[in-house]
Amino acid sequence: MQKLVIRADDVGYTPVGNIGVFETFDKGYSTSADVMLESPGTLDALRRLREYPWISVGWHTHFWNSPVLPASEVPSLVIPGTDRFRHDLREAKDVRYEEMLRECRAELDRCVDVLGRAPDVGVEMGDDSPFAAAVSQASREYGMAVRYGSRLRRDPATGEITRGPVDPRYEGKLYIADNRNLGGGPLPETFRQLENGYDAIDWLLKDTMRIHELPEGAALMHGFHPAYVDYYIAKLGDYGPLAGLVTLSRAYDVEALCSKRLHDWILQNNIELCNVRDALYGTRDYQNHLRRIGSDLCVLG
Repeated sequence: MQKLVIRADDVGYTPVGNIGVFETFDKGYSTSADVMLESPGTLDALRRLREYPWISVGWHTHFWNSPVLPASEVPSLVIPGTDRFRHDLREAKDVRYEEMLRECRAELDRCVDVLGRAPDVGVEMGDDSPFAAAVSQASREYGMAVRYGSRLRRDPATGEITRGPVDPRYEGKLYIADNRNLGGGPLPETFRQLENGYDAIDWLLKDTMRIHELPEGAALMHGFHPAYVDYYIAKLGDYGPLAGLVTLSRAYDVEALCSKRLHDWILQNNIELCNVRDALYGTRDYQNHLRRIGSDLCVLG
């Protein structure tokens, strides 16, 4: 039996966006929430997640909105004359490390204050920029596991699957499907299929990443972007080159992650749904939840 983590990304984007995300927790099969800690829907998401202890929580470090700290306290992080984060924050060398670290701590303190604990998973990005160094330092300070293990990549031409470096702490425990190769092709091409019948889970149901070839007991993580879309998400949030395509895909992801065909695939393929804590530490939080609600996807005796 192989384990599967279904990760909902961009949780906390906006309260409207959260409606779609939590539909996949209540009526669907998402097992993990990666939460933005500086966005319009952050507090709503964290308050609601207190009632979902079977969902693991990750720190989704987009930094798209505004600092938790006053912009005047972290001037190197924001676009001059505004309170919005710089678009080049991740790479910029003139970001002040001390300001970035204070902002990271403020965001994580917000999570502790509202959720009652730090996220389960942070990010280890290396020290090639002040942003990366500060995020990594904060993740260590708050005692989080760091993301995550080995990233699986599939060559769309040959079908060959390769994996990136593995943190020895997570070897054989958690493998991540590379979202840049969704559906066996480059990410932009996958989302452009929206005009021709985009299928949010086709690449999962076709087992593009060959879950049964992973080491016994290992978990495979697939990430999605479920949400309902309001004006902020559509126009004011994601500024990347794929923003419009990802925005259009979000409602499709909600439907797919709540669908009977996903349920049936999990059941027919003898898949154990789990959250990230379960995968890394051997707990069975998500399966115990399934047992409590009488789900036929529970694999516990």
